[in-house]
Amino acid sequence: METTTTGTDTTGTDTAGTDTAGPTPLALRLAAGGGLLLLAACLVATFMITLVDAVQGDGRGGVFITAGFWALLAGAVVGLAALIVPRRGLVIAQYCLAIGGPFLALMD
Repeated sequence: METTTTGTDTTGTDTAGTDTAGPTPLALRLAAGGGLLLLAACLVATFMITLVDAVQGDGRGGVFITAGFWALLAGAVVGLAALIVPRRGLVIAQYCLAIGGPFLALMD
């Protein structure tokens, strides 16, 4: 004789509900808001790196400086999208793009 399960465990609670192991939408939105602050700080850092490169270098920005600013712009767009539709992948991408901007500018 086989036993069947009906979606409740031995304590009588329903186990057929949604999985709540991940972060809540509020936590993701707060992390996205913090990421926008990080983007602002990384924008200032990228500006400083660009100005130092202009004074000490050959006086013109290279491809990596441009790529750094584009990465920051993409991070801002992803961050706004993460505020509207909170997804873990969007928040991770936002932080990666924010950190990538100054690193790309340093490569020039």
